[in-house]
Amino acid sequence: MADTGDNIHAIASYLGVKCGKITYDGPERIPVMKGKTGTRRGFVSIVKHLTRAAEKKLLIGEEAAEKAVVDQWLEYKVCHLDRCPSDKDKFIMLMDLDHYLKDKVYFLHHRLSLIDLALFYTLQPTFADLTFYDKQKLMHLSRWYNNVQQSPTIRQSFPAVTFSKVPLYSGSAH
Repeated sequence: MADTGDNIHAIASYLGVKCGKITYDGPERIPVMKGKTGTRRGFVSIVKHLTRAAEKKLLIGEEAAEKAVVDQWLEYKVCHLDRCPSDKDKFIMLMDLDHYLKDKVYFLHHRLSLIDLALFYTLQPTFADLTFYDKQKLMHLSRWYNNVQQSPTIRQSFPAVTFSKVPLYSGSAH
């Protein structure tokens, strides 16, 4: 998975705001951002602050239920994906994400949100290393990732990940 500081900088770049230097606190490596308006601790606090500073509040949800979904997935990223102990566990989490996206275009209904940005930048190194077979097993997550990477403002300088348009392997999970 990608470094949390790199994720924060990529999100800030997409939002068109500066986030300054990210330092890490304690053995848990909690990101800390110091700025003119104060100090922010933790990935979720920092990226939500940057989103508000960019005046793109739609990315964090309009209604209480949408905001709760955003918070839930951001916490999932921090507590599970960022602290994944093994490749086997990581693939299980990817399968959970794949299952969630079975009938969705994005994580928050049918529009891009802060969840999609955070997970895209977190999963970018993983997707770059997946085989075509693994991408096919993660059909819905792969569809989501490919959809999100089509935006040059989101992908930025990351190389595009190649996906097959037709199933290559028979008897896969889907």
